[in-house]
Amino acid sequence: MLPSNAPDWEAANPPPNKGGPRVSAGLAVTLGLLIVLIGVIAFAVTRLPTGPVARPAAPTPAAAGAGGGITADAATQQAIQDVIRNVDDAQVQAIASNNPRLSIATATPDFNAEQAAGNQDLLDNGVTEVKLLNMEWGQITVNGNSASATVYETWTMTLNDGTTVQSRDRNIYTLVKDNSGNWVVQADVHPDQPGAPPTN
Repeated sequence: MLPSNAPDWEAANPPPNKGGPRVSAGLAVTLGLLIVLIGVIAFAVTRLPTGPVARPAAPTPAAAGAGGGITADAATQQAIQDVIRNVDDAQVQAIASNNPRLSIATATPDFNAEQAAGNQDLLDNGVTEVKLLNMEWGQITVNGNSASATVYETWTMTLNDGTTVQSRDRNIYTLVKDNSGNWVVQADVHPDQPGAPPTN
């Protein structure tokens, strides 16, 4: 049986407001912030560039030249490009074979030692594969028995956890002629990386 004190119970437990649900202050603030966030995102999206991505300007002769050298003729440019490709191919092979000291015939002994140390560093940090995706050639200059070549190289590195990282860097290669008169790589600097040595 139900108690007969219904009016006392209603006073202690009032019925819900019949005017509709109340919006709490926290919900109102959240909705307000959401509207502001949508407005900021919409504004930012309208500010994004819509044209093609600009490439870096070609390096100046002072940055790419071998001590003020002259632009190499077509045959010399091709020979220098082939030498640099051989160096890059050797790095790919060194990482793939887990042999960081793989010797590069188209490089000086000092460069071979530097490259071996760099390859070992990559292997020690979990790199299992490197791939050269693209080479964009800049200025190639010659000054007697030395040369300088600028190339933008795009590489991918695969780590032992399966992560793949892609980068595009400006490389300035210094080449010299060996005793047989063939071009060999003496140095490779990445002047756009933090802490890189200055270029001449």
